[in-house]
Amino acid sequence: MTLLHQLQAIPMDPGTTASRIEIHSGLARHYPRIHGNLVRRDDAARDVGLIFMHPTSNFLTHFMLEPLAEAGLPVLGLNTRYVGNDATTIMENVVLDIGAAVRWMKEELGYERVVLAGFSGGGPAVAYYQSQAENPTVTATPAGDPPDLTQAGLEPADAVLLLAAHAGRGRLLASWIDPSVLDESDPDRRDPELDLFAPGRKPPFDPDWVRQYRKAQHARMDRISDWAERELARLTALGVGDRAFVVHRTVADPRFVDLAIDPSDREAGSMYGDPRVANEAGAGLGRYHTLRSWLSSWSLRHSRADAVEALPHTTVPVLICSLLADQGAMPDNSRLMHEAIGSDRSTLVEMPGLNHYMVNQEHGRAEVVERVRSWLAANGLLSGAAGR
Repeated sequence: MTLLHQLQAIPMDPGTTASRIEIHSGLARHYPRIHGNLVRRDDAARDVGLIFMHPTSNFLTHFMLEPLAEAGLPVLGLNTRYVGNDATTIMENVVLDIGAAVRWMKEELGYERVVLAGFSGGGPAVAYYQSQAENPTVTATPAGDPPDLTQAGLEPADAVLLLAAHAGRGRLLASWIDPSVLDESDPDRRDPELDLFAPGRKPPFDPDWVRQYRKAQHARMDRISDWAERELARLTALGVGDRAFVVHRTVADPRFVDLAIDPSDREAGSMYGDPRVANEAGAGLGRYHTLRSWLSSWSLRHSRADAVEALPHTTVPVLICSLLADQGAMPDNSRLMHEAIGSDRSTLVEMPGLNHYMVNQEHGRAEVVERVRSWLAANGLLSGAAGR
């Protein structure tokens, strides 16, 4: 048995305009392709293939590709047009890129069935894709411009896998964003009563304070969305397509500090290490945006890439693998998604002790593979060489 890595260059429509450059690379604009790494055993059947994806992370060497392929499950690690470029991400274009990959897997590579696998932020992306492929409703992005997903000819996947996935960028940022910021143009102006890292503030936190904190987080999210709406309308009237901006201090979830809030197997801290340091850093979750990318990707009010909202509009089997030591996609998100779908076609597997990236947890990768194989077989999606 030989394990093969095969680069795929998949055609896509860049959809950029002279006034709005969403893809930085001239190569990508003039020779439009998205790329994937198909990892498979040389003896693997083509009855089912997986696509692992995330809107902006490089998945060509994702840590689950080889374990799945070694078990006879061919898998494409997919990069969208926004790989490494979170600032300009339009989720409707991500949907188009997923569609190109699904067609490629079926029509060019000959896989009979395709399972869409969303890891981390890929979860809401594949949920959004599947809902629009089965029941297309989006005729324009929240900012009022194309693409029209009702005319995109999206082909539904045959099943959806959500691994260490959160339910949506807006939901995630609303639980992480620092509500103490009083002025977006001067993040050093803060309300000390809402400063998670204020001197002397130690867990366990008073539940009333946590409720006030959560309310203030949502209020800050809404203020940014209100401003983005007004600013986009103003610029559009001037003939300007978009504008960049920064959202400071976005790593301040009380759960990073107080393990008694939503108890799980996680350790104190964030995915980036010390949350106080990460909160002040120049990079971090949801740090850089354009007006249009905020409205499409992050806004609680505008973004349609929300798995809790999208998954009920799908009909295929869904496997949700929740990693209980995850410091980012915490178990509450997985439970929300499972409840939104219902237990008739959703399987929720909570996996103790596993962290988000399964660092030094090879046993966890093997357990995920076995869970995926069992679920595929139970849903009639596995046969041939992969079923043995």
